[in-house]
Amino acid sequence: MFKFSKKSLDKINNPKVHPKIKQLLLEAIKTSPIDFTVIETVRTIELQKIYFKAKTTKTMKSRHIPSTNKSGLCEAVDIAPYPLNWGDKKRFIELSKHIKEVAKKLNIAITWGGDWKSLVDMPHYELK
Repeated sequence: MFKFSKKSLDKINNPKVHPKIKQLLLEAIKTSPIDFTVIETVRTIELQKIYFKAKTTKTMKSRHIPSTNKSGLCEAVDIAPYPLNWGDKKRFIELSKHIKEVAKKLNIAITWGGDWKSLVDMPHYELK
């Protein structure tokens, strides 16, 4: 069984993270077939502007930014298989299957950025 590092837990436990995202991650790590790390949860508008300028995002209404969501909370998370290997798509897909399975079990509707057509974002998950 894997467990989160302090760094990942600090990101998950940020009070601006939606409880369903937190619940999903804490449950998923318990039974994950591969270790994974939390890259990012809450994002500022300033950071989003940097990503937008760098063309790593196509929107300024990121679900990572609490103020852009109806809930007022961060409704997205970026996670990656650990150890990090950004080019290993097979591990991202394996992790996505597990995350989707746990979300279904918990009745949490999510979208995976790896399923997107316009900008594939393998680490990204967000509430529907």
